[in-house]
Amino acid sequence: MSSRLLAGRYELLEKIGDGGMAVVYKAKCRLLNRFVAIKILKPDFTKDLKIIESFRKESQAAASLSHPNIVNVYDVGREGNIYYIVMELIEGRVLSDIIKEDGPMDYRKAIEIGKQMASALSLAHKNHIIHRDVKPHNILITEDGVAKITDFGIAKAVDSATIVGHSNTIMGSVHYFSPEQARGGYVDEKSDIYSLGIVLYELVTGRVPFDADNPVAVALMHINEEILPPSQLVKGLPTAIENIIMKATNKYSINRYASADEMIEALKNGDIVANIVGTLDNNTKANIAAPVAAAAAIAENAKENDLNNTKGKKPKKKVRFNKFKAAAAVLALICAIPVSALILSGISAVGASENIEVPNLSGMTYEEAEVALQEVRLTIGKGDEVIDNDFEKGQIVSQIPTSGSKVKAGKSVVVSISKGVVEGMVPNLVGKSLEDALFLLDKYGFNQGSATVEASEMPKNIVINQSPEAGLEVKPGTTINISVSEGPQKTAPDVIGMNILDAEAVLNSADLKVGDIGYEMSDAYAKDIVIWQQDVKGANLKPGTTVNLKVSTGTEPAGSKAIALDIDYGSAVNQVFYLTVTINDESGTHSIISREQRIKENVSEIVSLSGSGAGTVTVIFDNDVVMQKNVNFNTGEIQ
Repeated sequence: MSSRLLAGRYELLEKIGDGGMAVVYKAKCRLLNRFVAIKILKPDFTKDLKIIESFRKESQAAASLSHPNIVNVYDVGREGNIYYIVMELIEGRVLSDIIKEDGPMDYRKAIEIGKQMASALSLAHKNHIIHRDVKPHNILITEDGVAKITDFGIAKAVDSATIVGHSNTIMGSVHYFSPEQARGGYVDEKSDIYSLGIVLYELVTGRVPFDADNPVAVALMHINEEILPPSQLVKGLPTAIENIIMKATNKYSINRYASADEMIEALKNGDIVANIVGTLDNNTKANIAAPVAAAAAIAENAKENDLNNTKGKKPKKKVRFNKFKAAAAVLALICAIPVSALILSGISAVGASENIEVPNLSGMTYEEAEVALQEVRLTIGKGDEVIDNDFEKGQIVSQIPTSGSKVKAGKSVVVSISKGVVEGMVPNLVGKSLEDALFLLDKYGFNQGSATVEASEMPKNIVINQSPEAGLEVKPGTTINISVSEGPQKTAPDVIGMNILDAEAVLNSADLKVGDIGYEMSDAYAKDIVIWQQDVKGANLKPGTTVNLKVSTGTEPAGSKAIALDIDYGSAVNQVFYLTVTINDESGTHSIISREQRIKENVSEIVSLSGSGAGTVTVIFDNDVVMQKNVNFNTGEIQ
């Protein structure tokens, strides 16, 4: 293929990539006299109409994206049975190779790549395109250090690290996809944010958070297991950077960044801290590590409190988080270090070097917390006053560092204090249990309205919506309507696309039993792959529930013999013609090739025939029958 001229203009020069579904060539566009990369769908998939249609539609959508951090798509087309995409040729390295060869990356470089990728995803999301497979293998780093993401919306390579859903729909690479992708659930922009968080995790640690011997086990880890904080693997990782990664990879999409733009802002703020710390010597870095982390955390906390307190009502004054003011605050802390160092020098050497566990201050008054901290040789700092319906006025709502953290003697714990709830202000019920929500309504003088039950990823009996919204000022006695989660939708594990032995193991691990197993021919699935499963949902999903399956026999039915048919193009009238091959056997009439383009100069091809019993095969060039023979699939004979 490397010497072929495609579409009369693209000269294929050399193969530069090979995936599960496509091969990538370096090529030269003779029309525009430039080098390009051409991705060509492998022949095994050119008969799958769903893959072809997805390949065509979604690659055309990706071609509409123009961004410095997205590999440009120039052209999408078909020549005969060859489906191809023409893309920008990137001279550089694949990010996965960089991680493999160079190991963990400096967090400042990781932040820069993260900002570029989030910027690319922001544009895609605004154009209603979800990538669904963000991973280092799809990120290219140019020789100038520019990161570019590729394969937007294109059907992904099927390999040992890829999960396939219903109708052979590819869901993404298992080490990087979100819990909702693992469950086969609804995928949106926040799934890409989760995957980007996993990429950042791998950049700074040199490893993915979850790994196992098979993709199903990894998928279950994404759903059920907590991610090990990267700071436990990498010494010196700033708290601000770790917080970004942990928020992006939260199990619940509602707790992740609301958008790629919001994640960009967080990365920019983290970059400010990284740049300031990076210019200092090691001794100074050690002295300012805690103040810098505290400043970043205070700023982030203030931003989140502002967002929470203004949700659902028109704010009288719009408050914006200013990253430059945050930088100034950090610098102010740095400048104050010489003074604070003199004060701390009075603390005993033993006490200063000892790791102290920060106590839990929630619910205490400021004075009570000050005494509790003095007892363990820590100091207190006053943060924001916030509206909160869980704590009485004057009680501590949150603290930085959090309880249980290990710090040095003399460190300051910054606390946020409750202002209580203003009379007539609707309390925040979302995230509370139904019992707690009803208690708060009664406590603050509101009436309970309707309580509807809705499907949700949140645990059962947790409030997921309320009307009026929290923070609105209404008359006492107003009726508050709520929606309560019925718990995550229960479904049987999706085993379509798995080998039958793996499918049985997965169902057994979910306390389900394999029922009847049927066998059918399939062009889309290889032999022994599950192509259908019985739908068992909701109340039917009980331990011991039986799930019936259908398994592919490949392209020939059980007990039949494949027959090779040699088709000579010599009788074709036109240089480019349409080929149709139909079989009439005991099961009826069906086409194995339906009006696919062929080129006469390619001389001939061999087609594998399969069917049941005896019948005939008919070969048609354009609209003319050029061959008709009798076949016997029981004996493998053709006449």
